[in-house]
Amino acid sequence: MRLNKYLAHCGVDSRRNCDDMIFAGRVQVDGEVFTNPGAQIDETASEVRVDGDVIRLKSEFTYIKMNKPQGHVTTLRDPHNDKTVMDLLPRVLNVVPVGRLDKDTTGVLLFTDDGDLHYRLTHPKHEVEKEYEVLLRRTPEGFPENDLPGGIMLEDNGDLVKGTAEPLNRKRTHYFVTLKEGKKREVKRIFRHYNTLVYRLHRNSFAGISANELAPGKWKKLTPQEIAQIQRVSRET
Repeated sequence: MRLNKYLAHCGVDSRRNCDDMIFAGRVQVDGEVFTNPGAQIDETASEVRVDGDVIRLKSEFTYIKMNKPQGHVTTLRDPHNDKTVMDLLPRVLNVVPVGRLDKDTTGVLLFTDDGDLHYRLTHPKHEVEKEYEVLLRRTPEGFPENDLPGGIMLEDNGDLVKGTAEPLNRKRTHYFVTLKEGKKREVKRIFRHYNTLVYRLHRNSFAGISANELAPGKWKKLTPQEIAQIQRVSRET
């Protein structure tokens, strides 16, 4: 098994973050530092350590959803912010957020210790669908509902974003947006392209999972049906 995949299967972190750990020389296999994420190891016999601690394959994983409230950053820890989403979970749950929501963005946020699923849900090539409700300061100067299906080139770094945008009121200051690639702050950047600003952003669903039934800041473990849903969606591409 590839070393980075082994670490992810052990629930260390997402495969991408496991790559960074390996590059940084934090991983040892049978006492030797390995810096190649693609190195093949014998998962049944090798002793693998991260920062000196032995890790082993998990037989069960934890999957959680939260209705993220405003004011919390999506990170494990942040010395510049008092509140992170991890403060809303019991310390005994050794999970990490799947992707990110901005500090002022609300809605469904997934957590897991399944690093392989984390990778599939967040890597752009898997095109996992995300649905947002957007409130704008003013009417867009243009028509994202017409342009977004064919792709919009964003001026800030040349990203091409595709999706759908459905106006929900006559003034076109309330939209329902569906995206798949998950580029950084893409919803806000899309509407900045049309010279308007997002003042309220809520993620209604991620990979078909919603947390709208939960009060802001509340969480619960996914049902078996929801786990099957995210596993199916993440393997479709």
